[in-house]
Amino acid sequence: MIRKIKKNVFLCVIFISLSIEAHRAPGVLTTIEWNKNIQRTEIIHRIHNHDAELGVAQIENLPLLSVNDAEGRARISLYVERNFTLFQNGKTQNIELIGAELVDDYIFIYQELAYELGKDISIRNTILREIYPKQINQVNLFVERNIKTLQFGENDMILQIKN
Repeated sequence: MIRKIKKNVFLCVIFISLSIEAHRAPGVLTTIEWNKNIQRTEIIHRIHNHDAELGVAQIENLPLLSVNDAEGRARISLYVERNFTLFQNGKTQNIELIGAELVDDYIFIYQELAYELGKDISIRNTILREIYPKQINQVNLFVERNIKTLQFGENDMILQIKN
């Protein structure tokens, strides 16, 4: 009897997890962190391959865009570069595009700043929002063992990190 209950619970968990994945909402996760080993601030954007391909293809009118080729990844990277801006003390920061890679179902876009961020940080994050206006773009900023999180919803264009 207990074995049958465990089996049913296990099957329920499997079905729930499959249905959650099947209904995955679009969104972008960005992390910003000072890397003391290379003395640079790293910015990493994680976007689901499907969202990146369909979204950027539609925005840029590129029906054959694919994350599987270098040109497709480059076009997606340049799109991200245009739609993510960091401000410090009200001034736009010069973010360097490093590259992109595929990891499982995601494309990772890498950017860097040549210095450590100070206080009074604002971020503009409109990545894929013109295609998926209800998606949530989350930015996690790691500062001295703390994580500051911003969530860009429907009407959020620029948000400020509270220090």
